[in-house]
Parts: sequence; structure tokens; C-alpha cells
Amino acid sequence: MQLYWKRNLHSHMVANIKKRQLPPRPKFSPDWETELEEKFLHGGRGPGGQKINKCNSKVQLRHLPSGIVVECQETRSRDQNRKIAREKLALKISQWQNDGIAAARNEAMHQWGKQSKRSKEKKSREKHVKHRALRDEQELERIQEEQRLLELIRNGE
Repeated sequence: MQLYWKRNLHSHMVANIKKRQLPPRPKFSPDWETELEEKFLHGGRGPGGQKINKCNSKVQLRHLPSGIVVECQETRSRDQNRKIAREKLALKISQWQNDGIAAARNEAMHQWGKQSKRSKEKKSREKHVKHRALRDEQELERIQEEQRLLELIRNGE
């Protein structure tokens, strides 16, 4: 993983993480298939609304040696949910085994989330500063117009 360093508003150096350069996800091992218990559940709860909830595509995987349970109902496709659940389970198992790859990925994802939040906050601040400057400019123009009209009234009398 390659980090790019930049200065933030407070002159602190912060890591700039690129999404495409995150550490790799842990891979699901085919050997784990014998240690899995797979269930297909009736979903119908949570986000997704009509498109997700009308399908019985929810998948639950249990890793018997560790007792880790992972559920997935991210798509309407049962096959895609099975694949996603196995990816999630691989990450959880590698965390359970104290694998360095999972720890590095978690740290990088945390940093990437913080970086994204900082970026959104910065854009929001810039938008409000720009809007405030525009309002101040309009107010100044209105005051100048009122002063010009007062001058015209005074000179006309």
C-alpha cells in the first residue's frame, strides 16, 4: 500500500489513501467449505424496500470451528449474495486468526473513511464560505443602490 502525505488545514501531515491501493481482501479458501453451514433465509427486513424484500435471497453462513456467523442480503441474486457472504466471512476469519492482512486492511479502510469525511467537511465549508461571500456582496450592492437613490432624492429637492 502506497501512502501519499499532504498537509491538512492545521498543518498536520495526514496520509492520503487511494481506494485502488488498499491492501488486498483476504481470500476465501475452498478448504473452508467443509467447515461451513449455509442457510437461505427469508429476508424481508431492513433496507432495500420492495426490490430486495420480495425475494428469498438472504444467505447466512456459519463457520463451525470459530462460531462466526455472516448474513448477506445485498442483492436480489442468491448467487451474488453467497459470493459476498463468503468474502465477508473470509475477512472475519482472518480477523479471528489475527492475520496481519486483515488488520492492515481494516486500518487502511478506517483511514480512507476519515479521509472521505474530511473531504466532505472541507467541501461543505467551502460552499458555505462562498455562499456567505455572495450574500455579503448582494447586501453591499443593495446598500449602495439605496444610497444612490437617497442621493438622487436629496439632489432633486
